[in-house]
Amino acid sequence: MIAPYFVPRRRVGSLRPFKFAIHLKQYGWNPTILTIKDSKNKLSEQERTLLDGISIIEITPPFDRTVKQGNTFNEKNKTSSKSLSATVSNWFDKQIPIDSWMMLFRFKYNSIRKNVQQINPDLIWSTGDPWSGHWLGYKLSKNLSKPWIADFRDPWTLSDINLRDRSSFSSKRDSLWEKKFVQNANKLTFTARSTEKLYKDHYSLHAKTDTIYNSFDDTISEKSKSWEVDFDDKYLNILFFGRFRRLSPAYPIIKALHNLSSKNTDALKKIRIHSFGEMEPEDVHWVEKYELKDQFINHKPVLPQQGTSVLNKADLLLVSTNEKRKYIIPAKLWEYIQVDKPILSIAPNSEIADILEETGTGIQFPPQNISEIAQYLIECVESKKQLFSNKGYSSKKRVKFTAQYTAKQLSKIMDELTVDG
Repeated sequence: MIAPYFVPRRRVGSLRPFKFAIHLKQYGWNPTILTIKDSKNKLSEQERTLLDGISIIEITPPFDRTVKQGNTFNEKNKTSSKSLSATVSNWFDKQIPIDSWMMLFRFKYNSIRKNVQQINPDLIWSTGDPWSGHWLGYKLSKNLSKPWIADFRDPWTLSDINLRDRSSFSSKRDSLWEKKFVQNANKLTFTARSTEKLYKDHYSLHAKTDTIYNSFDDTISEKSKSWEVDFDDKYLNILFFGRFRRLSPAYPIIKALHNLSSKNTDALKKIRIHSFGEMEPEDVHWVEKYELKDQFINHKPVLPQQGTSVLNKADLLLVSTNEKRKYIIPAKLWEYIQVDKPILSIAPNSEIADILEETGTGIQFPPQNISEIAQYLIECVESKKQLFSNKGYSSKKRVKFTAQYTAKQLSKIMDELTVDG
């Protein structure tokens, strides 16, 4: 399993392969993980226990800029400024096809191939982004004549919004590489049916694709890892479990609050939006312009193991995605579904609305429906206890969104690809 990002690296992309890996054994598979070493973080005791018996090959990079120090909401000058070195590095990344981890994988490829040859796996699985993981999967699959599953998660070059800046040269090369990966993978998997359809239509694919949703996992929560922060019950506490950023902006909820302020100032005063890590300069600008600083509370990032404790503090859980991200389902949705709290989704993908309706866990509004969102928030403030008191979720409706279920889906695909072997 090629997972450039894997625990203890604290990124959303690391949790999907982690959840697959720890549950595949119960379906007859013994994974070996190949990942980029994270020298700044360590596995928790719970993670060590869950990974017991799973081999991990770590590639040590000469440097790693993917771990950033978070800023508080008030650190406006730090948030809006960039160092010269960061600017140069970003320009460099922009020019490199696929991503800058490619250089590491190319440099280490011979030793990686020898390691994999010794393991002699039945198949190779890779996940992106970073998309260079697929380059490594493609190369190893070709060189070792092994079946290959390319887990695309979200769209790559077919996305309406780039995950990072690309030059004209790198953008064209990305498209060529993506086409090559799509043509050569034995199976392509995605995290949303809308993404799967996008790729099937664009590349005229048929039985080669499948969707395996992201998932929630009760086994990775640690009761000892409680979050020692209490919310004031006199407010409607809305929680965004992550950092507001370009792909998941605060602007939609900011606009809704601004709209609400003209309808019901008392309701506005009773709303608090909680998030984790630095806020984007553009969002900070609108918060200050609309005089909403009292409504936004910024917390220090927390460990994934604290997720359940954190989410249970909230009255309402917020999903917010960029209005151009029509083909994605944010991974935090599945963490939300795990707990007995209502969800407010402000997103363009109707597939999210279908999931919320199926599980009875919340409501979705398109980002442009600002007035309707504002009115919903007023109702939440005015009827907080009554509105949320009857929430109850059936475990049967949620079972297919568990990590055990999605690992079973992956194992079935793996079984099919290796049946002749």
